[in-house]
Amino acid sequence: MSQPGLAVHLLRIAIVLAAIFNVLALIVMVRTTPIAFTVFMFVGQPLFVIAFVLLLGAVLADLKARQIL
Repeated sequence: MSQPGLAVHLLRIAIVLAAIFNVLALIVMVRTTPIAFTVFMFVGQPLFVIAFVLLLGAVLADLKARQIL
């Protein structure tokens, strides 16, 4: 897989993970139950961190492909 293709793939995965995080956050905001909050804390927060790391990786891969970094 080429570097630009890798960056696009990482961005797509990051967008999906961030969307799942947002859905979990919406569920917690609309209907706060102990189970929903626990799932949000143990699943949602790590999903957001993984999405951020993938976004950072995609940006760095794009900068390397353009020979800026």
